[in-house]
Amino acid sequence: MKDALSDLPCFTQIASISKIVSGLSQHCFKVAADNKVYFAKTISNNTEVSVTESAGKSGLSPSLVYHDQHWLITHFIDADNLALNTLKPDNKIHHAIKLMVQCHQLNVKPAELSAKDIIKSLLHNSPYPMGQKTGLLKLADVILAPLNKSRNSVCCHGDLNFSNVLINLEQRTWLIDYECACTAPIEYDLAMFIAVNSLASDDITLIIEQYEVQSAVDVDSKLLNDYLLFCYFINALWYFNTYHEKTDTSGTNTKSTNAKNTYIESKQALLKHGQRQCYALESLLKVEDSPLLSRLGIKFTDILTTFDFSNQT
Repeated sequence: MKDALSDLPCFTQIASISKIVSGLSQHCFKVAADNKVYFAKTISNNTEVSVTESAGKSGLSPSLVYHDQHWLITHFIDADNLALNTLKPDNKIHHAIKLMVQCHQLNVKPAELSAKDIIKSLLHNSPYPMGQKTGLLKLADVILAPLNKSRNSVCCHGDLNFSNVLINLEQRTWLIDYECACTAPIEYDLAMFIAVNSLASDDITLIIEQYEVQSAVDVDSKLLNDYLLFCYFINALWYFNTYHEKTDTSGTNTKSTNAKNTYIESKQALLKHGQRQCYALESLLKVEDSPLLSRLGIKFTDILTTFDFSNQT
């Protein structure tokens, strides 16, 4: 892969290439070349390119240097991500919402969010037996129904995890990683922001207030709640699927002790994140009294056993 990077026409003389492994889903590298430093990332579609280019021109993100069907190259920003920063949670939320508002104002329209297709794909690729999939599909129908509400859509980041925000010593921030960008209502981006960062329900009022102040756009709290159910649901499915994709042959057969430990830690992290999303989904649905559950025709507690991460090894 480093050989492929070296052959890119945007570089004349490469001094060094080092892999970046922390918190990134794609193969990423720090490249020192031609007396400058660049960030290189593998990509699977053109959506990330178009949004990165627009965001770079606006100053929201590092500027785009080069791209082709396999690679996206931007200027490297020497900064920590917000997840590792020691700022108080309220301040982290403030920085993230400010960037989200700027993202929503970009003059670019990635593909429309297709909530039904996302769930369909996650369930198709899941290891669940057919009986469990049937229960999950019934729950999915209940969760999807309110999302048909008409609402103006914007360019959403789709994965505004604190780790996708860079912040330097001067408190300047940049938004990165538009792999999940889509055109959707603002409430979807806010909901995914809450879900992926496992923010408490007590934070939601602050998040809505900050978004409305910084954007002068009203947030539909009911629609936000509906998208929260969707986000917790798909995130739990994604973590479960990814956990099972990490087969023994990918980690435990290696001779390196460090590699084995890293493999085990990554699986434990997936379990932890999956549990959080599942518990948040359960809490939001309010098992005993939610009117949504009356439409299921199956006990929600039976569906929850599908997400029994605690018994996974």
